[in-house]
Amino acid sequence: MSNNEDELNIYEVNSLLFQIISFMSEAERGNLKSTLSSKLSQTGHGKDLSSLITSISEAKRRELLKKLTNWYHSKHLELRKFPRRPFSPTVELSTNGLTYMCFIQNISNGGVFIHTDFSINIDQQITMTFSLSRAEKDIKVSGKVVRVDSQGIGVKFDKLLPDI
Repeated sequence: MSNNEDELNIYEVNSLLFQIISFMSEAERGNLKSTLSSKLSQTGHGKDLSSLITSISEAKRRELLKKLTNWYHSKHLELRKFPRRPFSPTVELSTNGLTYMCFIQNISNGGVFIHTDFSINIDQQITMTFSLSRAEKDIKVSGKVVRVDSQGIGVKFDKLLPDI
């Protein structure tokens, strides 16, 4: 969601809007619907959020995307207990008797995001082996998959790692 919105076509803008909205709570979606309804001088009854969004101009949708992107980033930064840092070594990932080689995107004391192109389910237990640097001994840690998206998986470690 870090794309430059000015370079996106309207279909990409719409897609990103609805993607961000999917992360909102029901109350947050209701507030957004009320805000859009009042700006459009409509009651909002009978019009769902997607209809309200598609009824506003392209410029207003781009403006809304910028606002929602900022909301999304601030919301997700607030939710993290441990700061992430970029990290891109290979990781040996084992689950259900199978072992895969993948790349880590970022890491914190509490978890890791791993690029994958194979199917892993939320709540699936995995074991990972990687090195924090060439000089150190490999780290073997277990964790549970807490997020799955088209780029990979978010894993929460069963035990916190020492300072990273």
